[in-house]
Amino acid sequence: MTAVRLLFIGLLCLLAAAGRAQTNDLPELGDPTVAILSADEEHRLGRSWLRDLRGQTPIMEDALVQEYVENLVYRLASFSDLNEPDLAIVVINSPAINAFAVPGGVIGLNAGLFLNAASEDEVASVVAHEIAHVSQRHFTRRYMDSKRRGPAVLAAMLASIALAVAGAGDAGMAGMAATQAASIQAQLAYSRQNEYEADRVGMQILASAGMDPTAMPRFFERMLEQQRYAGDPPEFLLTHPLTEERVADSRARARNLPHPDSEPTLPFQLVRARIQARYFETTDKAREHFQRQQEQGQGIQAEAARYGLALIALRDDHYEQARRRFQALVDGGGGYQPWYQLGLMEVAMEQGRYPEVIERGERLLDINPEDYATSMLMGRAYLLSKQPGKAAPLLEPLVLKRPDDPTVWSMAADAWGNGGDQARAHRARAEVMFLRGQDKAALRQMDFALEEAGDQFALRSKLTARRDEMERLSKEEF
Repeated sequence: MTAVRLLFIGLLCLLAAAGRAQTNDLPELGDPTVAILSADEEHRLGRSWLRDLRGQTPIMEDALVQEYVENLVYRLASFSDLNEPDLAIVVINSPAINAFAVPGGVIGLNAGLFLNAASEDEVASVVAHEIAHVSQRHFTRRYMDSKRRGPAVLAAMLASIALAVAGAGDAGMAGMAATQAASIQAQLAYSRQNEYEADRVGMQILASAGMDPTAMPRFFERMLEQQRYAGDPPEFLLTHPLTEERVADSRARARNLPHPDSEPTLPFQLVRARIQARYFETTDKAREHFQRQQEQGQGIQAEAARYGLALIALRDDHYEQARRRFQALVDGGGGYQPWYQLGLMEVAMEQGRYPEVIERGERLLDINPEDYATSMLMGRAYLLSKQPGKAAPLLEPLVLKRPDDPTVWSMAADAWGNGGDQARAHRARAEVMFLRGQDKAALRQMDFALEEAGDQFALRSKLTARRDEMERLSKEEF
C-alpha cells in the first residue's frame, strides 16, 4: 500500500464530503477536467481507495442489509445522469450518521443512517445527494482546485481528513484548523457552494424516482436539532457543512417539486429493525424497544417490531423462542416472506441443524435463483457439514456477479480449498486480500495459485493475467 494511496484516502473523503459540482450536467466535450482524470482513471482511483478503506474500516457483512442498500442506490441512480452505472456500494459498521461518495461510483453509508432516519425517503435523500456527486464527476473539479492551491495546504488537509475517515472527526477538524486559515476558509466556502448544488440535484433525483424531496430538509433539520441539544455534531455535519440558510434553501426548493405523501415501507422498517438489533448495548434494552414499538405501532411498524423481537431472541441464544417468532411471521403471511424464512435458516444455522438450512434454502432458490443471502447461508451450511463440493456451485455464480465482494471470495476460497482445488483457493484468498488493501500478500497468494496450477495451460493463463493486473493496479499512482 503506497503512501500516495494512503494520502488519497483522505483526499477522496474530503472530496466526497465537501467538494461538489457546479452544474447538473455531465462534463461536455472539451471540459478541462477530462484532461486531468478520465472517467476510467476515476474508476480505478475509486476502487483503489475502496480497497484501502476495507482494510481499515469495519464493513457490515450482512447480505440482507447489503441487498437492500444496493437496490435503493441503483433505483435512485437510474434517475440520475449516470449512464449504465457501475457502482461499488458499502455499508460501514458504525452507528454514526454519515455517507460518502468518491470517484468511480463508490458510495458508502454508515449503518447509523438507518438508526436516525425516520423513513426510507430520508435515507434516500442522503443517497441521492451522494449520487449527485458521482454523476457530475465532482472529484476532478475539486482535484483541479487543490492543485492550484498548492501541495502544502493539500497535504495538511489530507492528513486531517484521513483521521476523520478513521472516526477521529474532532482530531481531523482540529488538523484542518491548524493549516493556513485563509486557504481553509476558501476551501470551506467553496464546499458550501457546492453542497447547495448537490442538494438541488439530489432532490431532483428523488422527485424523478417518485420519492419525497421534502425528506431532505426534514433530515437536515433533525441533524441540526441534534447538534443544538447534544452539543457534538453528527459526523455527517463535520464533513457536510450545514447551516440554517442551507436548510431553508432546500426546503424552498422542495416545495417547487412534486412531493407525494410518504408512506412507511416494510423493507425499510425491517432493515432498520435488523440494524437496531445489532446496536443496542444490551438485549434487554433492545427487547424493551421492540415491545414498545409493537404495542404502540400498527401495520408494518408492528410487523417490523415482531421481526426485531425474533432477532433479539436469536442474539440471546433463545433459539426456540426465535424460531417461534419467525414462524409466526411466516404463518401470518407477512409481506416479506423470504426474510422470515431466512430468519428460520439463521436459527437452524446457529443450532447446527445444517440439513434444515439447506432444505429451506433450496425452496427459496427455486423461487429466486442465485439469491445472495440465501446462497451465502446455504454455502456456509454446506461447508460446516463438510460438503464443499456442493458449496462451490452455489458460490461460483456469486463470484461472477459480485467480483468486488470479499465475503463471497472468502467463502469460495474455503469451498475450493476444502474440495481440493488449491489453485482456485489461493486465487480466491488473493482476491480477498487485494480487496482489503493487502497487495503484497495478495500477490504472494497468486504465486501460490500459479504453482498449484501446474501444467493447466488455460488456468495458468488466466491466473497470470490476473496477477499482472493486480500488480499494475497496486503500483498505479495518480
